[in-house]
Amino acid sequence: MGIKKWIVLFLILGMNCSYAKANKEINMVGMKLEDFLSNHNSDEDVVAISAGPKNIYVENGRHAQFFNFDFTIEGLSDKELTIRFIKVAVYDAKDRLLTFRYLNHNAVGTAGIQTIGKSLVQGKEKFDIYNPFYEFPKDLNIHYLRYMFTFFEKKTGKEFYYGNIVIRPVQYKQKTKLAIPLKGLMAITDGHDYYSHHRRFEMSVVKLATDNQFQSNFSRFALDFTLVGKDGNFRKMEENEKYSNYDFHFTDIKKFYTHNADVFSPADGEVVDLVNNLDDLYDRQFDLDKAIKEKRVKDIAGNYVIIKHNDKEFSHLFHLEKGSINVKIGQKVKRGQKLGRIGFSGTAAVYSHLHYQLMNGKDFLKDEAVPFQFSNITLIQGVQKKKLKTAIIDTGDLILNL
Repeated sequence: MGIKKWIVLFLILGMNCSYAKANKEINMVGMKLEDFLSNHNSDEDVVAISAGPKNIYVENGRHAQFFNFDFTIEGLSDKELTIRFIKVAVYDAKDRLLTFRYLNHNAVGTAGIQTIGKSLVQGKEKFDIYNPFYEFPKDLNIHYLRYMFTFFEKKTGKEFYYGNIVIRPVQYKQKTKLAIPLKGLMAITDGHDYYSHHRRFEMSVVKLATDNQFQSNFSRFALDFTLVGKDGNFRKMEENEKYSNYDFHFTDIKKFYTHNADVFSPADGEVVDLVNNLDDLYDRQFDLDKAIKEKRVKDIAGNYVIIKHNDKEFSHLFHLEKGSINVKIGQKVKRGQKLGRIGFSGTAAVYSHLHYQLMNGKDFLKDEAVPFQFSNITLIQGVQKKKLKTAIIDTGDLILNL
């Protein structure tokens, strides 16, 4: 063997020994980071922390995995407390640390902890926090997440620790093969990402405001579909209108290409509920206060169709046009069958769209939303058409469905 080969062999053996030593050290340490990711709980309980909904699902997105759930913070004393630290430790099935994240009060400018919204607990109040650590790499084999909260009482300088709040997410197994319920070129104008209005649904506030008529966030995984015209816009516009619509200041909803568009059943099933007689609110706002008082909060959906695909999967399609629904309760429908047309009923609010969600029941005020994927998707990305067999879609996705 030549001298060069001996040198190469020596280097390889040395590297293998180094790797073996490093692996031994990792196994010895166990990567617990207990000095930073402590599971310590203070003796005095000053708050109660819970997580919801009941089933916390992990969504397997195209590039990452997402954890769409909320914390409820409830003060148990008269203390005024500031949330000073939130941390999460992520583990595999053998309790090995995979990664961690944290928010605290340190910053030159706006501190990270302030991104959760409300961070001050004033006595015996209750409020929600949207899980701030909502996204992790797709290749992490996550078994559970352990959250740690630190509360600070400025008056006494005391800190209170809650270090063992464990979340065990569930993989949802979708049974129904869903098709996009519109035809043409469209955009998801509002999905269920961390910043969307569907996600910004604070259940503590909603339950209180509606006298507990609302029991769940039906829109947790919802999508708003809006058609795109040949001019590349959502609606027909005069030249002078192009500079006044930055904030959804639309003057004529009927100019939207989505207006009067046909809506199709996303899968085979049975129509189990519908409303077809509510006015399209082109010239006035939905009166939520009146709806709450009159115990008809469901009217926020406007005219709608709900289709049962199996015992645990129900498609909900909202904001249809008054009188346009051409199916009946109890009727069997086929995938791709026309159901009605898009209008502007309920809380469609600012732009014409079809609201879609999948739930485990037909009562969208009480049943639970579940994550879902559509089949045979064509994503439009610039001049490219990307075909996907199945995928989760979300805010900003451009889709062609012929």
